Amino acid sequence: MIKFFRKIRQNLLQEGKTTKYFKYAIGEIFLVVIGILIALQINNWNENRKIKSLETQIYKELKSDLLQTKNDIKETILQHKKVLKSSQQLIIDISNKKPYSDSIYRYFGDSGKEFKIIPKTSAFENLKNIGLNTLSNDSLRISITNLFQLDLKRLEDELGLENSSFNIREDLYPHQMKNLFLDTNEPANYGFKHTDTIKVFKLKIKNYEELLKDNDLLKTLQLSLWTRSLIVNDEVETVEAIDNVLDGINEELKSRD
Repeated sequence: MIKFFRKIRQNLLQEGKTTKYFKYAIGEIFLVVIGILIALQINNWNENRKIKSLETQIYKELKSDLLQTKNDIKETILQHKKVLKSSQQLIIDISNKKPYSDSIYRYFGDSGKEFKIIPKTSAFENLKNIGLNTLSNDSLRISITNLFQLDLKRLEDELGLENSSFNIREDLYPHQMKNLFLDTNEPANYGFKHTDTIKVFKLKIKNYEELLKDNDLLKTLQLSLWTRSLIVNDEVETVEAIDNVLDGINEELKSRD
């Protein structure tokens, strides 16, 4: 093709058609420029398509992680609410001097339970490595960043309450150690999937009458009830924040389809 154009230019010069030669040369330059622009446009189109494809994949991965984290939080909320209900009943039973029962022991044993949430953040960490600006939707990008770096980050330390002045497990543990004992007259066997069956002794309340008089225990139980309620409130608000981001991601994916 280049030889063809060169031959045309040579013929024009040999025939003395200088004006036509310059017009032809300008036209040839114009065609070359147009060709370059078209090639650049195609290249840009391909690059934009790759970026859009990557962005879509990131949104799908973020959605998957958030759905799993949301389910984990909701399951933890249910567990917390069970303990809240039993702890509330335990406080009522102790304050009313209710006669000892197995349910009171069970409530007392469960009162110090804590539940750890580990958010799934692999997709967001991958996004940070690629570059947060990969997400073209500015408002959605900000919402996703705030969710992962603020809301979900608090879940790693029990929503910021781990370093507070009151810790449910640590503050109730001394009371449980003081008031519970191993009843060696009642052994029990427990089997596990990957180990042999083990024999342990049941725990019981040592002196129920003394426990009923223990005002410090009652105060600690009440503080744990308050703290656990705050944890549940924060967990519910985190689920709401996740839902808001999921709605944004679904809208973005829908617009791409």
